[in-house]
Amino acid sequence: MALKPIRKKRLFEEIILAIEEYIHEEGIRPGDRLPSENELSTIFQVSKTAVREAMSVLHANGIIEKRTGAGIFLKELYGESIAERVTNNLLDRSEMQEVLEFRRGMEVEAVALAAIRATDKDMEVIRQAHQNLVDAHKAGSLGLEEDYIFHYSIILASHNSIYKDVFDRVSNKFEEVMRISKMQSSNVPGRFLEAYKEHEKILNALQLKDPQAASEAMRHHLTQNEKKIWANIKQSKEPM
Repeated sequence: MALKPIRKKRLFEEIILAIEEYIHEEGIRPGDRLPSENELSTIFQVSKTAVREAMSVLHANGIIEKRTGAGIFLKELYGESIAERVTNNLLDRSEMQEVLEFRRGMEVEAVALAAIRATDKDMEVIRQAHQNLVDAHKAGSLGLEEDYIFHYSIILASHNSIYKDVFDRVSNKFEEVMRISKMQSSNVPGRFLEAYKEHEKILNALQLKDPQAASEAMRHHLTQNEKKIWANIKQSKEPM
């Protein structure tokens, strides 16, 4: 197989598709070893961070298995393609809806409290989290961790310990829904830019210490995200 360097914006997605092509062309079967993350980084001429994120998505979707000291191995896909597994291996629909409803209920109120209570140090953390997310997207990364930190920093800035404790308890489900959302956003032209602007409105309202504007900006951001998630799920389930 003549592997070529990947030079597109959404590196994590391109890496996943390239790995699927590599598997088919090389005849790799379930149980066979795949190239290491370092090898993939060299093959595709991308950063190790981008490869690590792509492999994280594959691992989370049960496509690969990492064996300590042995390497990365392909798991059984049972007739699905990797792209189908990544797209369709979602949380149960009702569970996803509960997570989204939880986010709306908690984050809209938490950001209002943060607008009133956030310290200068809190604001610096939130601003840096936003900038880190922008930088991650420019580098072709999914930006999952950076986006999580942005929202989590706002929860912390509310200075409500119960909000923090409850949020911590559902962090795994929260991250999985966020991962699904970001995988979908990668295929929607301009969605990342829209998300930047939505985050900036939240940040500006916090800096102005305007709780009503902060709540409205957060509600709009989360609502837009929900619309995108449900629209993509509906589209993926429609017959071709």
